[in-house]
Amino acid sequence: MHDILIKNGTIIDGTGREGFRGDIAIGEGRITAVGDAGEAASRETIDAAGKIVAPGFIDLHSHADFVMPLADHDRVLKPLVMQGVTTFIGGNCGFSAAYVPAKNRGLVSAHLENLSGRPMGDIITWRTPAEYFDTVRAKGMLLNMGMLAGHGTLRIASSGLETRLLFPDEMKEMERLLEESLEMGCLGLSTGLQYFPGSMSDTDELVRMGSVLKKYGGIFTSHLRSYSHTLDLAMEEVFEVGRQNGVRLQISHLYWQPYSRGMAAVTRQAVRLGSFAYNRLKLPIPVEKGLVPKIRTIEKRRREGIDVHFDMVPTSQGFTELFAFLPPYVSEGSRAQALERLADRAFRKRVLHDIDHVEPDWPHRDGATWSFNYLKMTGWDGLRVMAVPTEGNRWMEGKTFPEIARETGGEAFDAICDLLIEENGQVLVFHTPTVPDDPFVFRSMWAGFTHPLSMPATDAILRPVGRPAHVFYDCFPRFIQAFALDRKMLSMEEVVRKITSLPADIMGLEGRGRLSKGCHADVVVFDPIRLRSGADFYNPEVHPEGIEHVIVNGRAVVRSGVRVEGVLAGDVVRRGA
Repeated sequence: MHDILIKNGTIIDGTGREGFRGDIAIGEGRITAVGDAGEAASRETIDAAGKIVAPGFIDLHSHADFVMPLADHDRVLKPLVMQGVTTFIGGNCGFSAAYVPAKNRGLVSAHLENLSGRPMGDIITWRTPAEYFDTVRAKGMLLNMGMLAGHGTLRIASSGLETRLLFPDEMKEMERLLEESLEMGCLGLSTGLQYFPGSMSDTDELVRMGSVLKKYGGIFTSHLRSYSHTLDLAMEEVFEVGRQNGVRLQISHLYWQPYSRGMAAVTRQAVRLGSFAYNRLKLPIPVEKGLVPKIRTIEKRRREGIDVHFDMVPTSQGFTELFAFLPPYVSEGSRAQALERLADRAFRKRVLHDIDHVEPDWPHRDGATWSFNYLKMTGWDGLRVMAVPTEGNRWMEGKTFPEIARETGGEAFDAICDLLIEENGQVLVFHTPTVPDDPFVFRSMWAGFTHPLSMPATDAILRPVGRPAHVFYDCFPRFIQAFALDRKMLSMEEVVRKITSLPADIMGLEGRGRLSKGCHADVVVFDPIRLRSGADFYNPEVHPEGIEHVIVNGRAVVRSGVRVEGVLAGDVVRRGA
């Protein structure tokens, strides 16, 4: 007897081949039959007539590893399964909750809090990835999770928060920590080269980390050092890791931020005029062509033998921690020291001068030349408060810092510093070159989304409180809707491949991402007629329509569009397992 029998659906198996009508039988957590299941008995039968049956969606770029240890993680991560996600890869952008060793433990914990938005000291009971995996498995998991070791986290563990290159003994220590992480099941290494302290690394340091990955077949993923005028150099740095070590590469959330040295105001105005002409005058400005040369470079490197892919987030606004928009020297030493500095008026004056006058310059490591100076690139209204931990400042969420300053009677930069101090550094912000939900900005990404080497990802930084990004609720339905249903730029078979077998293969997830006999039974049933996202920047917490059933390891976690409460069917996906 089957546990679940899905009958009469259009099966799109994740491989890219043409969909076909048939049945899917599930037993003991695996797919036991694909095609015609006949009249076999089952404990549960799902009639999928008129629906698409696909592998569970795989989110290969997430920060949900911060949430997994929480007792109520299933409530916080509910938006993921409600949009069809059955597996996510955590530990991205150099931030990883899995390894918090004894050395510099307090610094690592505080660094993670900037994203997680909550004190981690009481939550973190583990030291190694193996202990982390045991912790999350013991309490139950809503969905499957694979983990990357975070370069920034390992760097803090080995050297602290220092604005310099590593000493030889520190480099050896970090290599040892990475090797242990891989032996314990991490899939590879993530880097966050725009973030401090990852921004303090050089290419030689990254190549040495790549040599450790080579021994284990691990992947090297990278939030690049730059996404603006030095994007080409930032990509070449990552290509060099692949060239010297032969490891797989994944470029994280690829996009292109227009910027010209010495012409920040002119560039900002040009982008905003382009947005006005596209949205108001309906001029078909082919802004997506700006990304094309970058993608051609990726294609060229693949022809040269470098195994590289990239992911993108289907939204018009990025998001990250507020500290990232300040020069790295602000954060040297510890978060407590950083906040103490920001309380000093003379120090604020120095930082403000550097934001306004110092140009981002390759390799974005010294002084104030860091590449995340988006306040210079987008202007003071380019950042909006995304999420804060305390109720008292919740009114700021969604507002720009000039708007906040007008209400508090101060200046925009003072509003930034004061908010960081009041919220102990745990502030998330949106960043956008124009306005939220700008179709012009989204169009700039079309060439990437439709390319066969790309995948969509949520980049989820879900918190128990605070405003989320809409993609935490609608990333994959939005992607399907935008490129297969509305614009028909991709076939349904291709969009499903991009969110199932492709990320599974890249991350080395055995037995996932396909509907094939013997594979893990991670399955999504959705209605292509009803599939729609109702979420946006201003109303993000809206579950999509049309995601009807979600099955994780053979157990239904969403049934008829409703979360099945109490079912924790996920598991840890380890390297080589």
